[in-house]
Amino acid sequence: MPATTEADEAVWGTFGCDRTVLAIARTLTSAVRLLETLDLFRGDFRVRVVFTVNDTTRFATGVEALLRTAGVHDIVPWSRIPDLHYDLAVSASENIDFDAVTGPVVVLPHGIGFNKYVPGNGGTGLRLAGLPPEDALRTGRVRVVLSHPDQDAQLRAACPHVAGHTVVTGDATCDRLLASGSLRARYRELLGTGDRRLVMISSTWGRESLIGRERTLPRRLLAELPADDYQVALALHPNVWARYGAAQIRVWLADALDAGLLLCPPHHSWHAVLVAANQVIADHGSMGLHAAALDKPLLLTAADSETVPGTPIAELAAAADRLDPDADLRDQLDRNFATHTSGRFEPIARRVFAHRGEAIQRLRAELYDQLRLAPPGGEPGLPRVPDPAPERRQVTAFRVAGESGDGEVRLTRYPAAARPAPEDRHLVVEEAETNLRLAERAAVLARSRVTGDAKAWEWTEDALRASPGARLAVAATAGGAVLLLRGGGRFVLTADADATILGSAAYVLFLAGRLRPGTAGVRTTGDAVPVTITNP
Repeated sequence: MPATTEADEAVWGTFGCDRTVLAIARTLTSAVRLLETLDLFRGDFRVRVVFTVNDTTRFATGVEALLRTAGVHDIVPWSRIPDLHYDLAVSASENIDFDAVTGPVVVLPHGIGFNKYVPGNGGTGLRLAGLPPEDALRTGRVRVVLSHPDQDAQLRAACPHVAGHTVVTGDATCDRLLASGSLRARYRELLGTGDRRLVMISSTWGRESLIGRERTLPRRLLAELPADDYQVALALHPNVWARYGAAQIRVWLADALDAGLLLCPPHHSWHAVLVAANQVIADHGSMGLHAAALDKPLLLTAADSETVPGTPIAELAAAADRLDPDADLRDQLDRNFATHTSGRFEPIARRVFAHRGEAIQRLRAELYDQLRLAPPGGEPGLPRVPDPAPERRQVTAFRVAGESGDGEVRLTRYPAAARPAPEDRHLVVEEAETNLRLAERAAVLARSRVTGDAKAWEWTEDALRASPGARLAVAATAGGAVLLLRGGGRFVLTADADATILGSAAYVLFLAGRLRPGTAGVRTTGDAVPVTITNP
C-alpha cells in the first residue's frame, strides 16, 4: 500500500485500517447499491469504505443527501480523487470518469444484465447499458460483475477487450428477495393490504418507460379497481425522482395518492412491496425480471426499441401477457391473475440469475481478492429486505355503487379522487377530506374518529347544517355509529365497520325505503358484516 500522505490523513483519518475502498456513487441507484455493499465488510476493522460522488450527470441530484441520511458524513470531493491513495475503487455505474481513478476498479451492476441500448458518449450512436467504455477496459484495471455466465459471452461479442475482466457472482438483490419471501405476511400487514390483491406498478425511466408512455395508469387503475378488493403501489426508477424531484412527482400523482396509491421512495420499500405483491405491471426495466424470478403474475407494457434482441428481457417481453392501456384494466388483471401458472417464467429466470443463494458470498470473495485480503471467517449474513415504508394517504372520499336485497346491502367502493362522478353511484366523504368541493357534493358525510355519543350526535347536526346537499351524516362511536337523516330521523348502528361503510349502507337502505330498526348484512368484500339498526 502506498505511503499515506498528509493530504490523505485529512481524509482517511488515523484509525489504522489496512485497506481503503473508494465507493464511487453517481446516481441514486448506484448509491443504494454501494450502501448495500457496505454490509460485505461488516465487522472487519481492516477495511474502511470512503464515498465520493462523480456528479457529472443530472441524475446525481439527491445522491449526497441520501448518503448523509445513511450516516456517510465524510464524502470526498471528486476533484480530490486523483491525488488520493486507495486500494480498490467500487462503482455501481459504468459511466464514471475512469481516467480519474487509479488502481483496480470493480463495477457492480445497477440493474439486471445488459438488456438496454442507451445513447453513446457524446450523444451519438447507441451503446450497451452497463458496459464500461472500451478505453477503460483496455487498461486491464476494470472488473465487471455479472449475474450469469451468458452475459460474459454477450459482452465479449460487444467489446472483445472485456474478455478476462468479468466475474460471475449471481444477483444479491434476487437472493435477498427470494429469502425474504417468508416475511411476506409481515410486509402485507405493514402495508395494510389485508385480503386485497396488491398490484405493483414498476416503471424505469425515459420516454419509452411505463410512466413515460402511460402517465395516467396509476390513477386509472385506482379508478377501475374496487378499493376493498385491490391495493395499488408504484415504484418509479430513481432517475425519475432525481430528474424531476419529489415535489413535482407528488403533484403529478396527487389524485392517485389521494385515491390510496402506495408510492415507493426512490431508494427503499420497492423490495418489500414486490415480495408482498400478488401481481406486477412492468415495462422493460429490471423489475419485470425480479417479478419473474419471484413467480409473480406479470403484465408488461408495450415493447420498446431500447431492448437488446435475444436478451432475457426480450424473451420475457415475448412470453408475458401484454397490458392494453385502452382496454378494460380490471378484466385484463383478473384474466392474467387467473391464468398464471407457477414456474411460467423459470426458464427465463435461469438465464438471468446464476448461483442463487450464493451471490453475497461470491461477491464478497471477489472484493476481498481484489483487496489482497482473506475474508473474515464465517459465512456472510443474508440481510432480509427492509420493512416497507411507502408514501400513502388515507382515502377519505368514495364513489359507491350499492344495492340491497335478501337482508343484505352490497357496496362496491371506488376512491373519489380517481373516479369521475357517475350517475349510479353516491358520494360519501369523511371529515378528514381535504377537497372541500367533495364535501359540498356528498350524499353522505362521515366521521370515522370515535367519540362519545353526545359529541357524535353534535357532529352530525353540525355536518348537515354546513353541507345542505347531504342527505345524512354518520359519526363513529365505540359500538358502531350514530346516524342523522336530514329532516330529523335518528338511528344507532351497531357493527364492527368503518363509519363510511355504515353511512353508505344506510343511504342505500334509505333510497330503497328500508332504513328502519332491524338487522342487515353489509358486504364490501368477503363475508357480510352484521349491522343492528335501532332508534336512540
